[in-house]
Amino acid sequence: MGGLAAAQSARRVGVELRVALSTLLGRDRYPGEVAGWGPVTAEVARTLVIAQRAAEWRYAITDAAGQLLLAGFTRRRPVSITPEGAAGELPPCRGGIVELHVPAALLTELAADPDACGEWAGVLADLAAQYTRHTQDGWRERTAQDPTARFAGAVLRRHVQIRDRSCVYPGCRATARSADLDHTVDHGHGGATTGANSGPLCRHDHRLKHDGRWRLHQPTAGHFRWISPLGRIYCTQPPPIINDLPEPRSRPDHPGPWPFAGFDFETFNDDLPILERPPPQPHPPSPVEPPDLDEPPPF
Repeated sequence: MGGLAAAQSARRVGVELRVALSTLLGRDRYPGEVAGWGPVTAEVARTLVIAQRAAEWRYAITDAAGQLLLAGFTRRRPVSITPEGAAGELPPCRGGIVELHVPAALLTELAADPDACGEWAGVLADLAAQYTRHTQDGWRERTAQDPTARFAGAVLRRHVQIRDRSCVYPGCRATARSADLDHTVDHGHGGATTGANSGPLCRHDHRLKHDGRWRLHQPTAGHFRWISPLGRIYCTQPPPIINDLPEPRSRPDHPGPWPFAGFDFETFNDDLPILERPPPQPHPPSPVEPPDLDEPPPF
């Protein structure tokens, strides 16, 4: 048991990976994103998905402009553990999050022909079923809970984290997952625990709001209006889940010649020193000071 516990404790800790479902299906090569770090190539994203099969898998269904329509989680996983186009193989990770992004139009198209999705058919079927159930219910608020509750439930917290992506203070890049879920209107002052009154704030900016004389308003869900102690106004809004990126360039089938093609390595003398220190030079003699013409003659 001790060896098993040591092996489990030595497992890599997962990351929060955001990636388009179309990239995992092999339809394109759009980059993924590791929250708080930055973009990664499609191959690296596929490799991280392999290692994080045991992580929490979320999804974000968007409209044509990339804005969030529906967020949730799925327990389904692809049948195979080796998606096509992975950059390599990593040992399984503990923890972490995999966030799948898919436009509603593409989800409807893929759900119409699940056999074309191969090993991802089960995941697509689950997402399509949740999306259909949500639309048939008249787009009711899935995150609804008791507004008088002190803390947000898991569904509301997940929705706000996916919607706002990061701390909502202007310029802050702390991930929403690592931030506090703040009541825009304080709960002690009658603020409701709803999506329209919640937003992620990192611990530093959370204290800044309460102790730094900054004021915060949320006119509409996800849109925040900060007022500084000097009266300046700063507005933030949720970024699009899926950005409008150019089409990735395809790799050439026949790459150009190697940069050293035609170089004669057999006659190349690699015994010569790459950098040789020059021999020390003698110090130049001290310059002779010219006589001062203003001095009187010595006689």
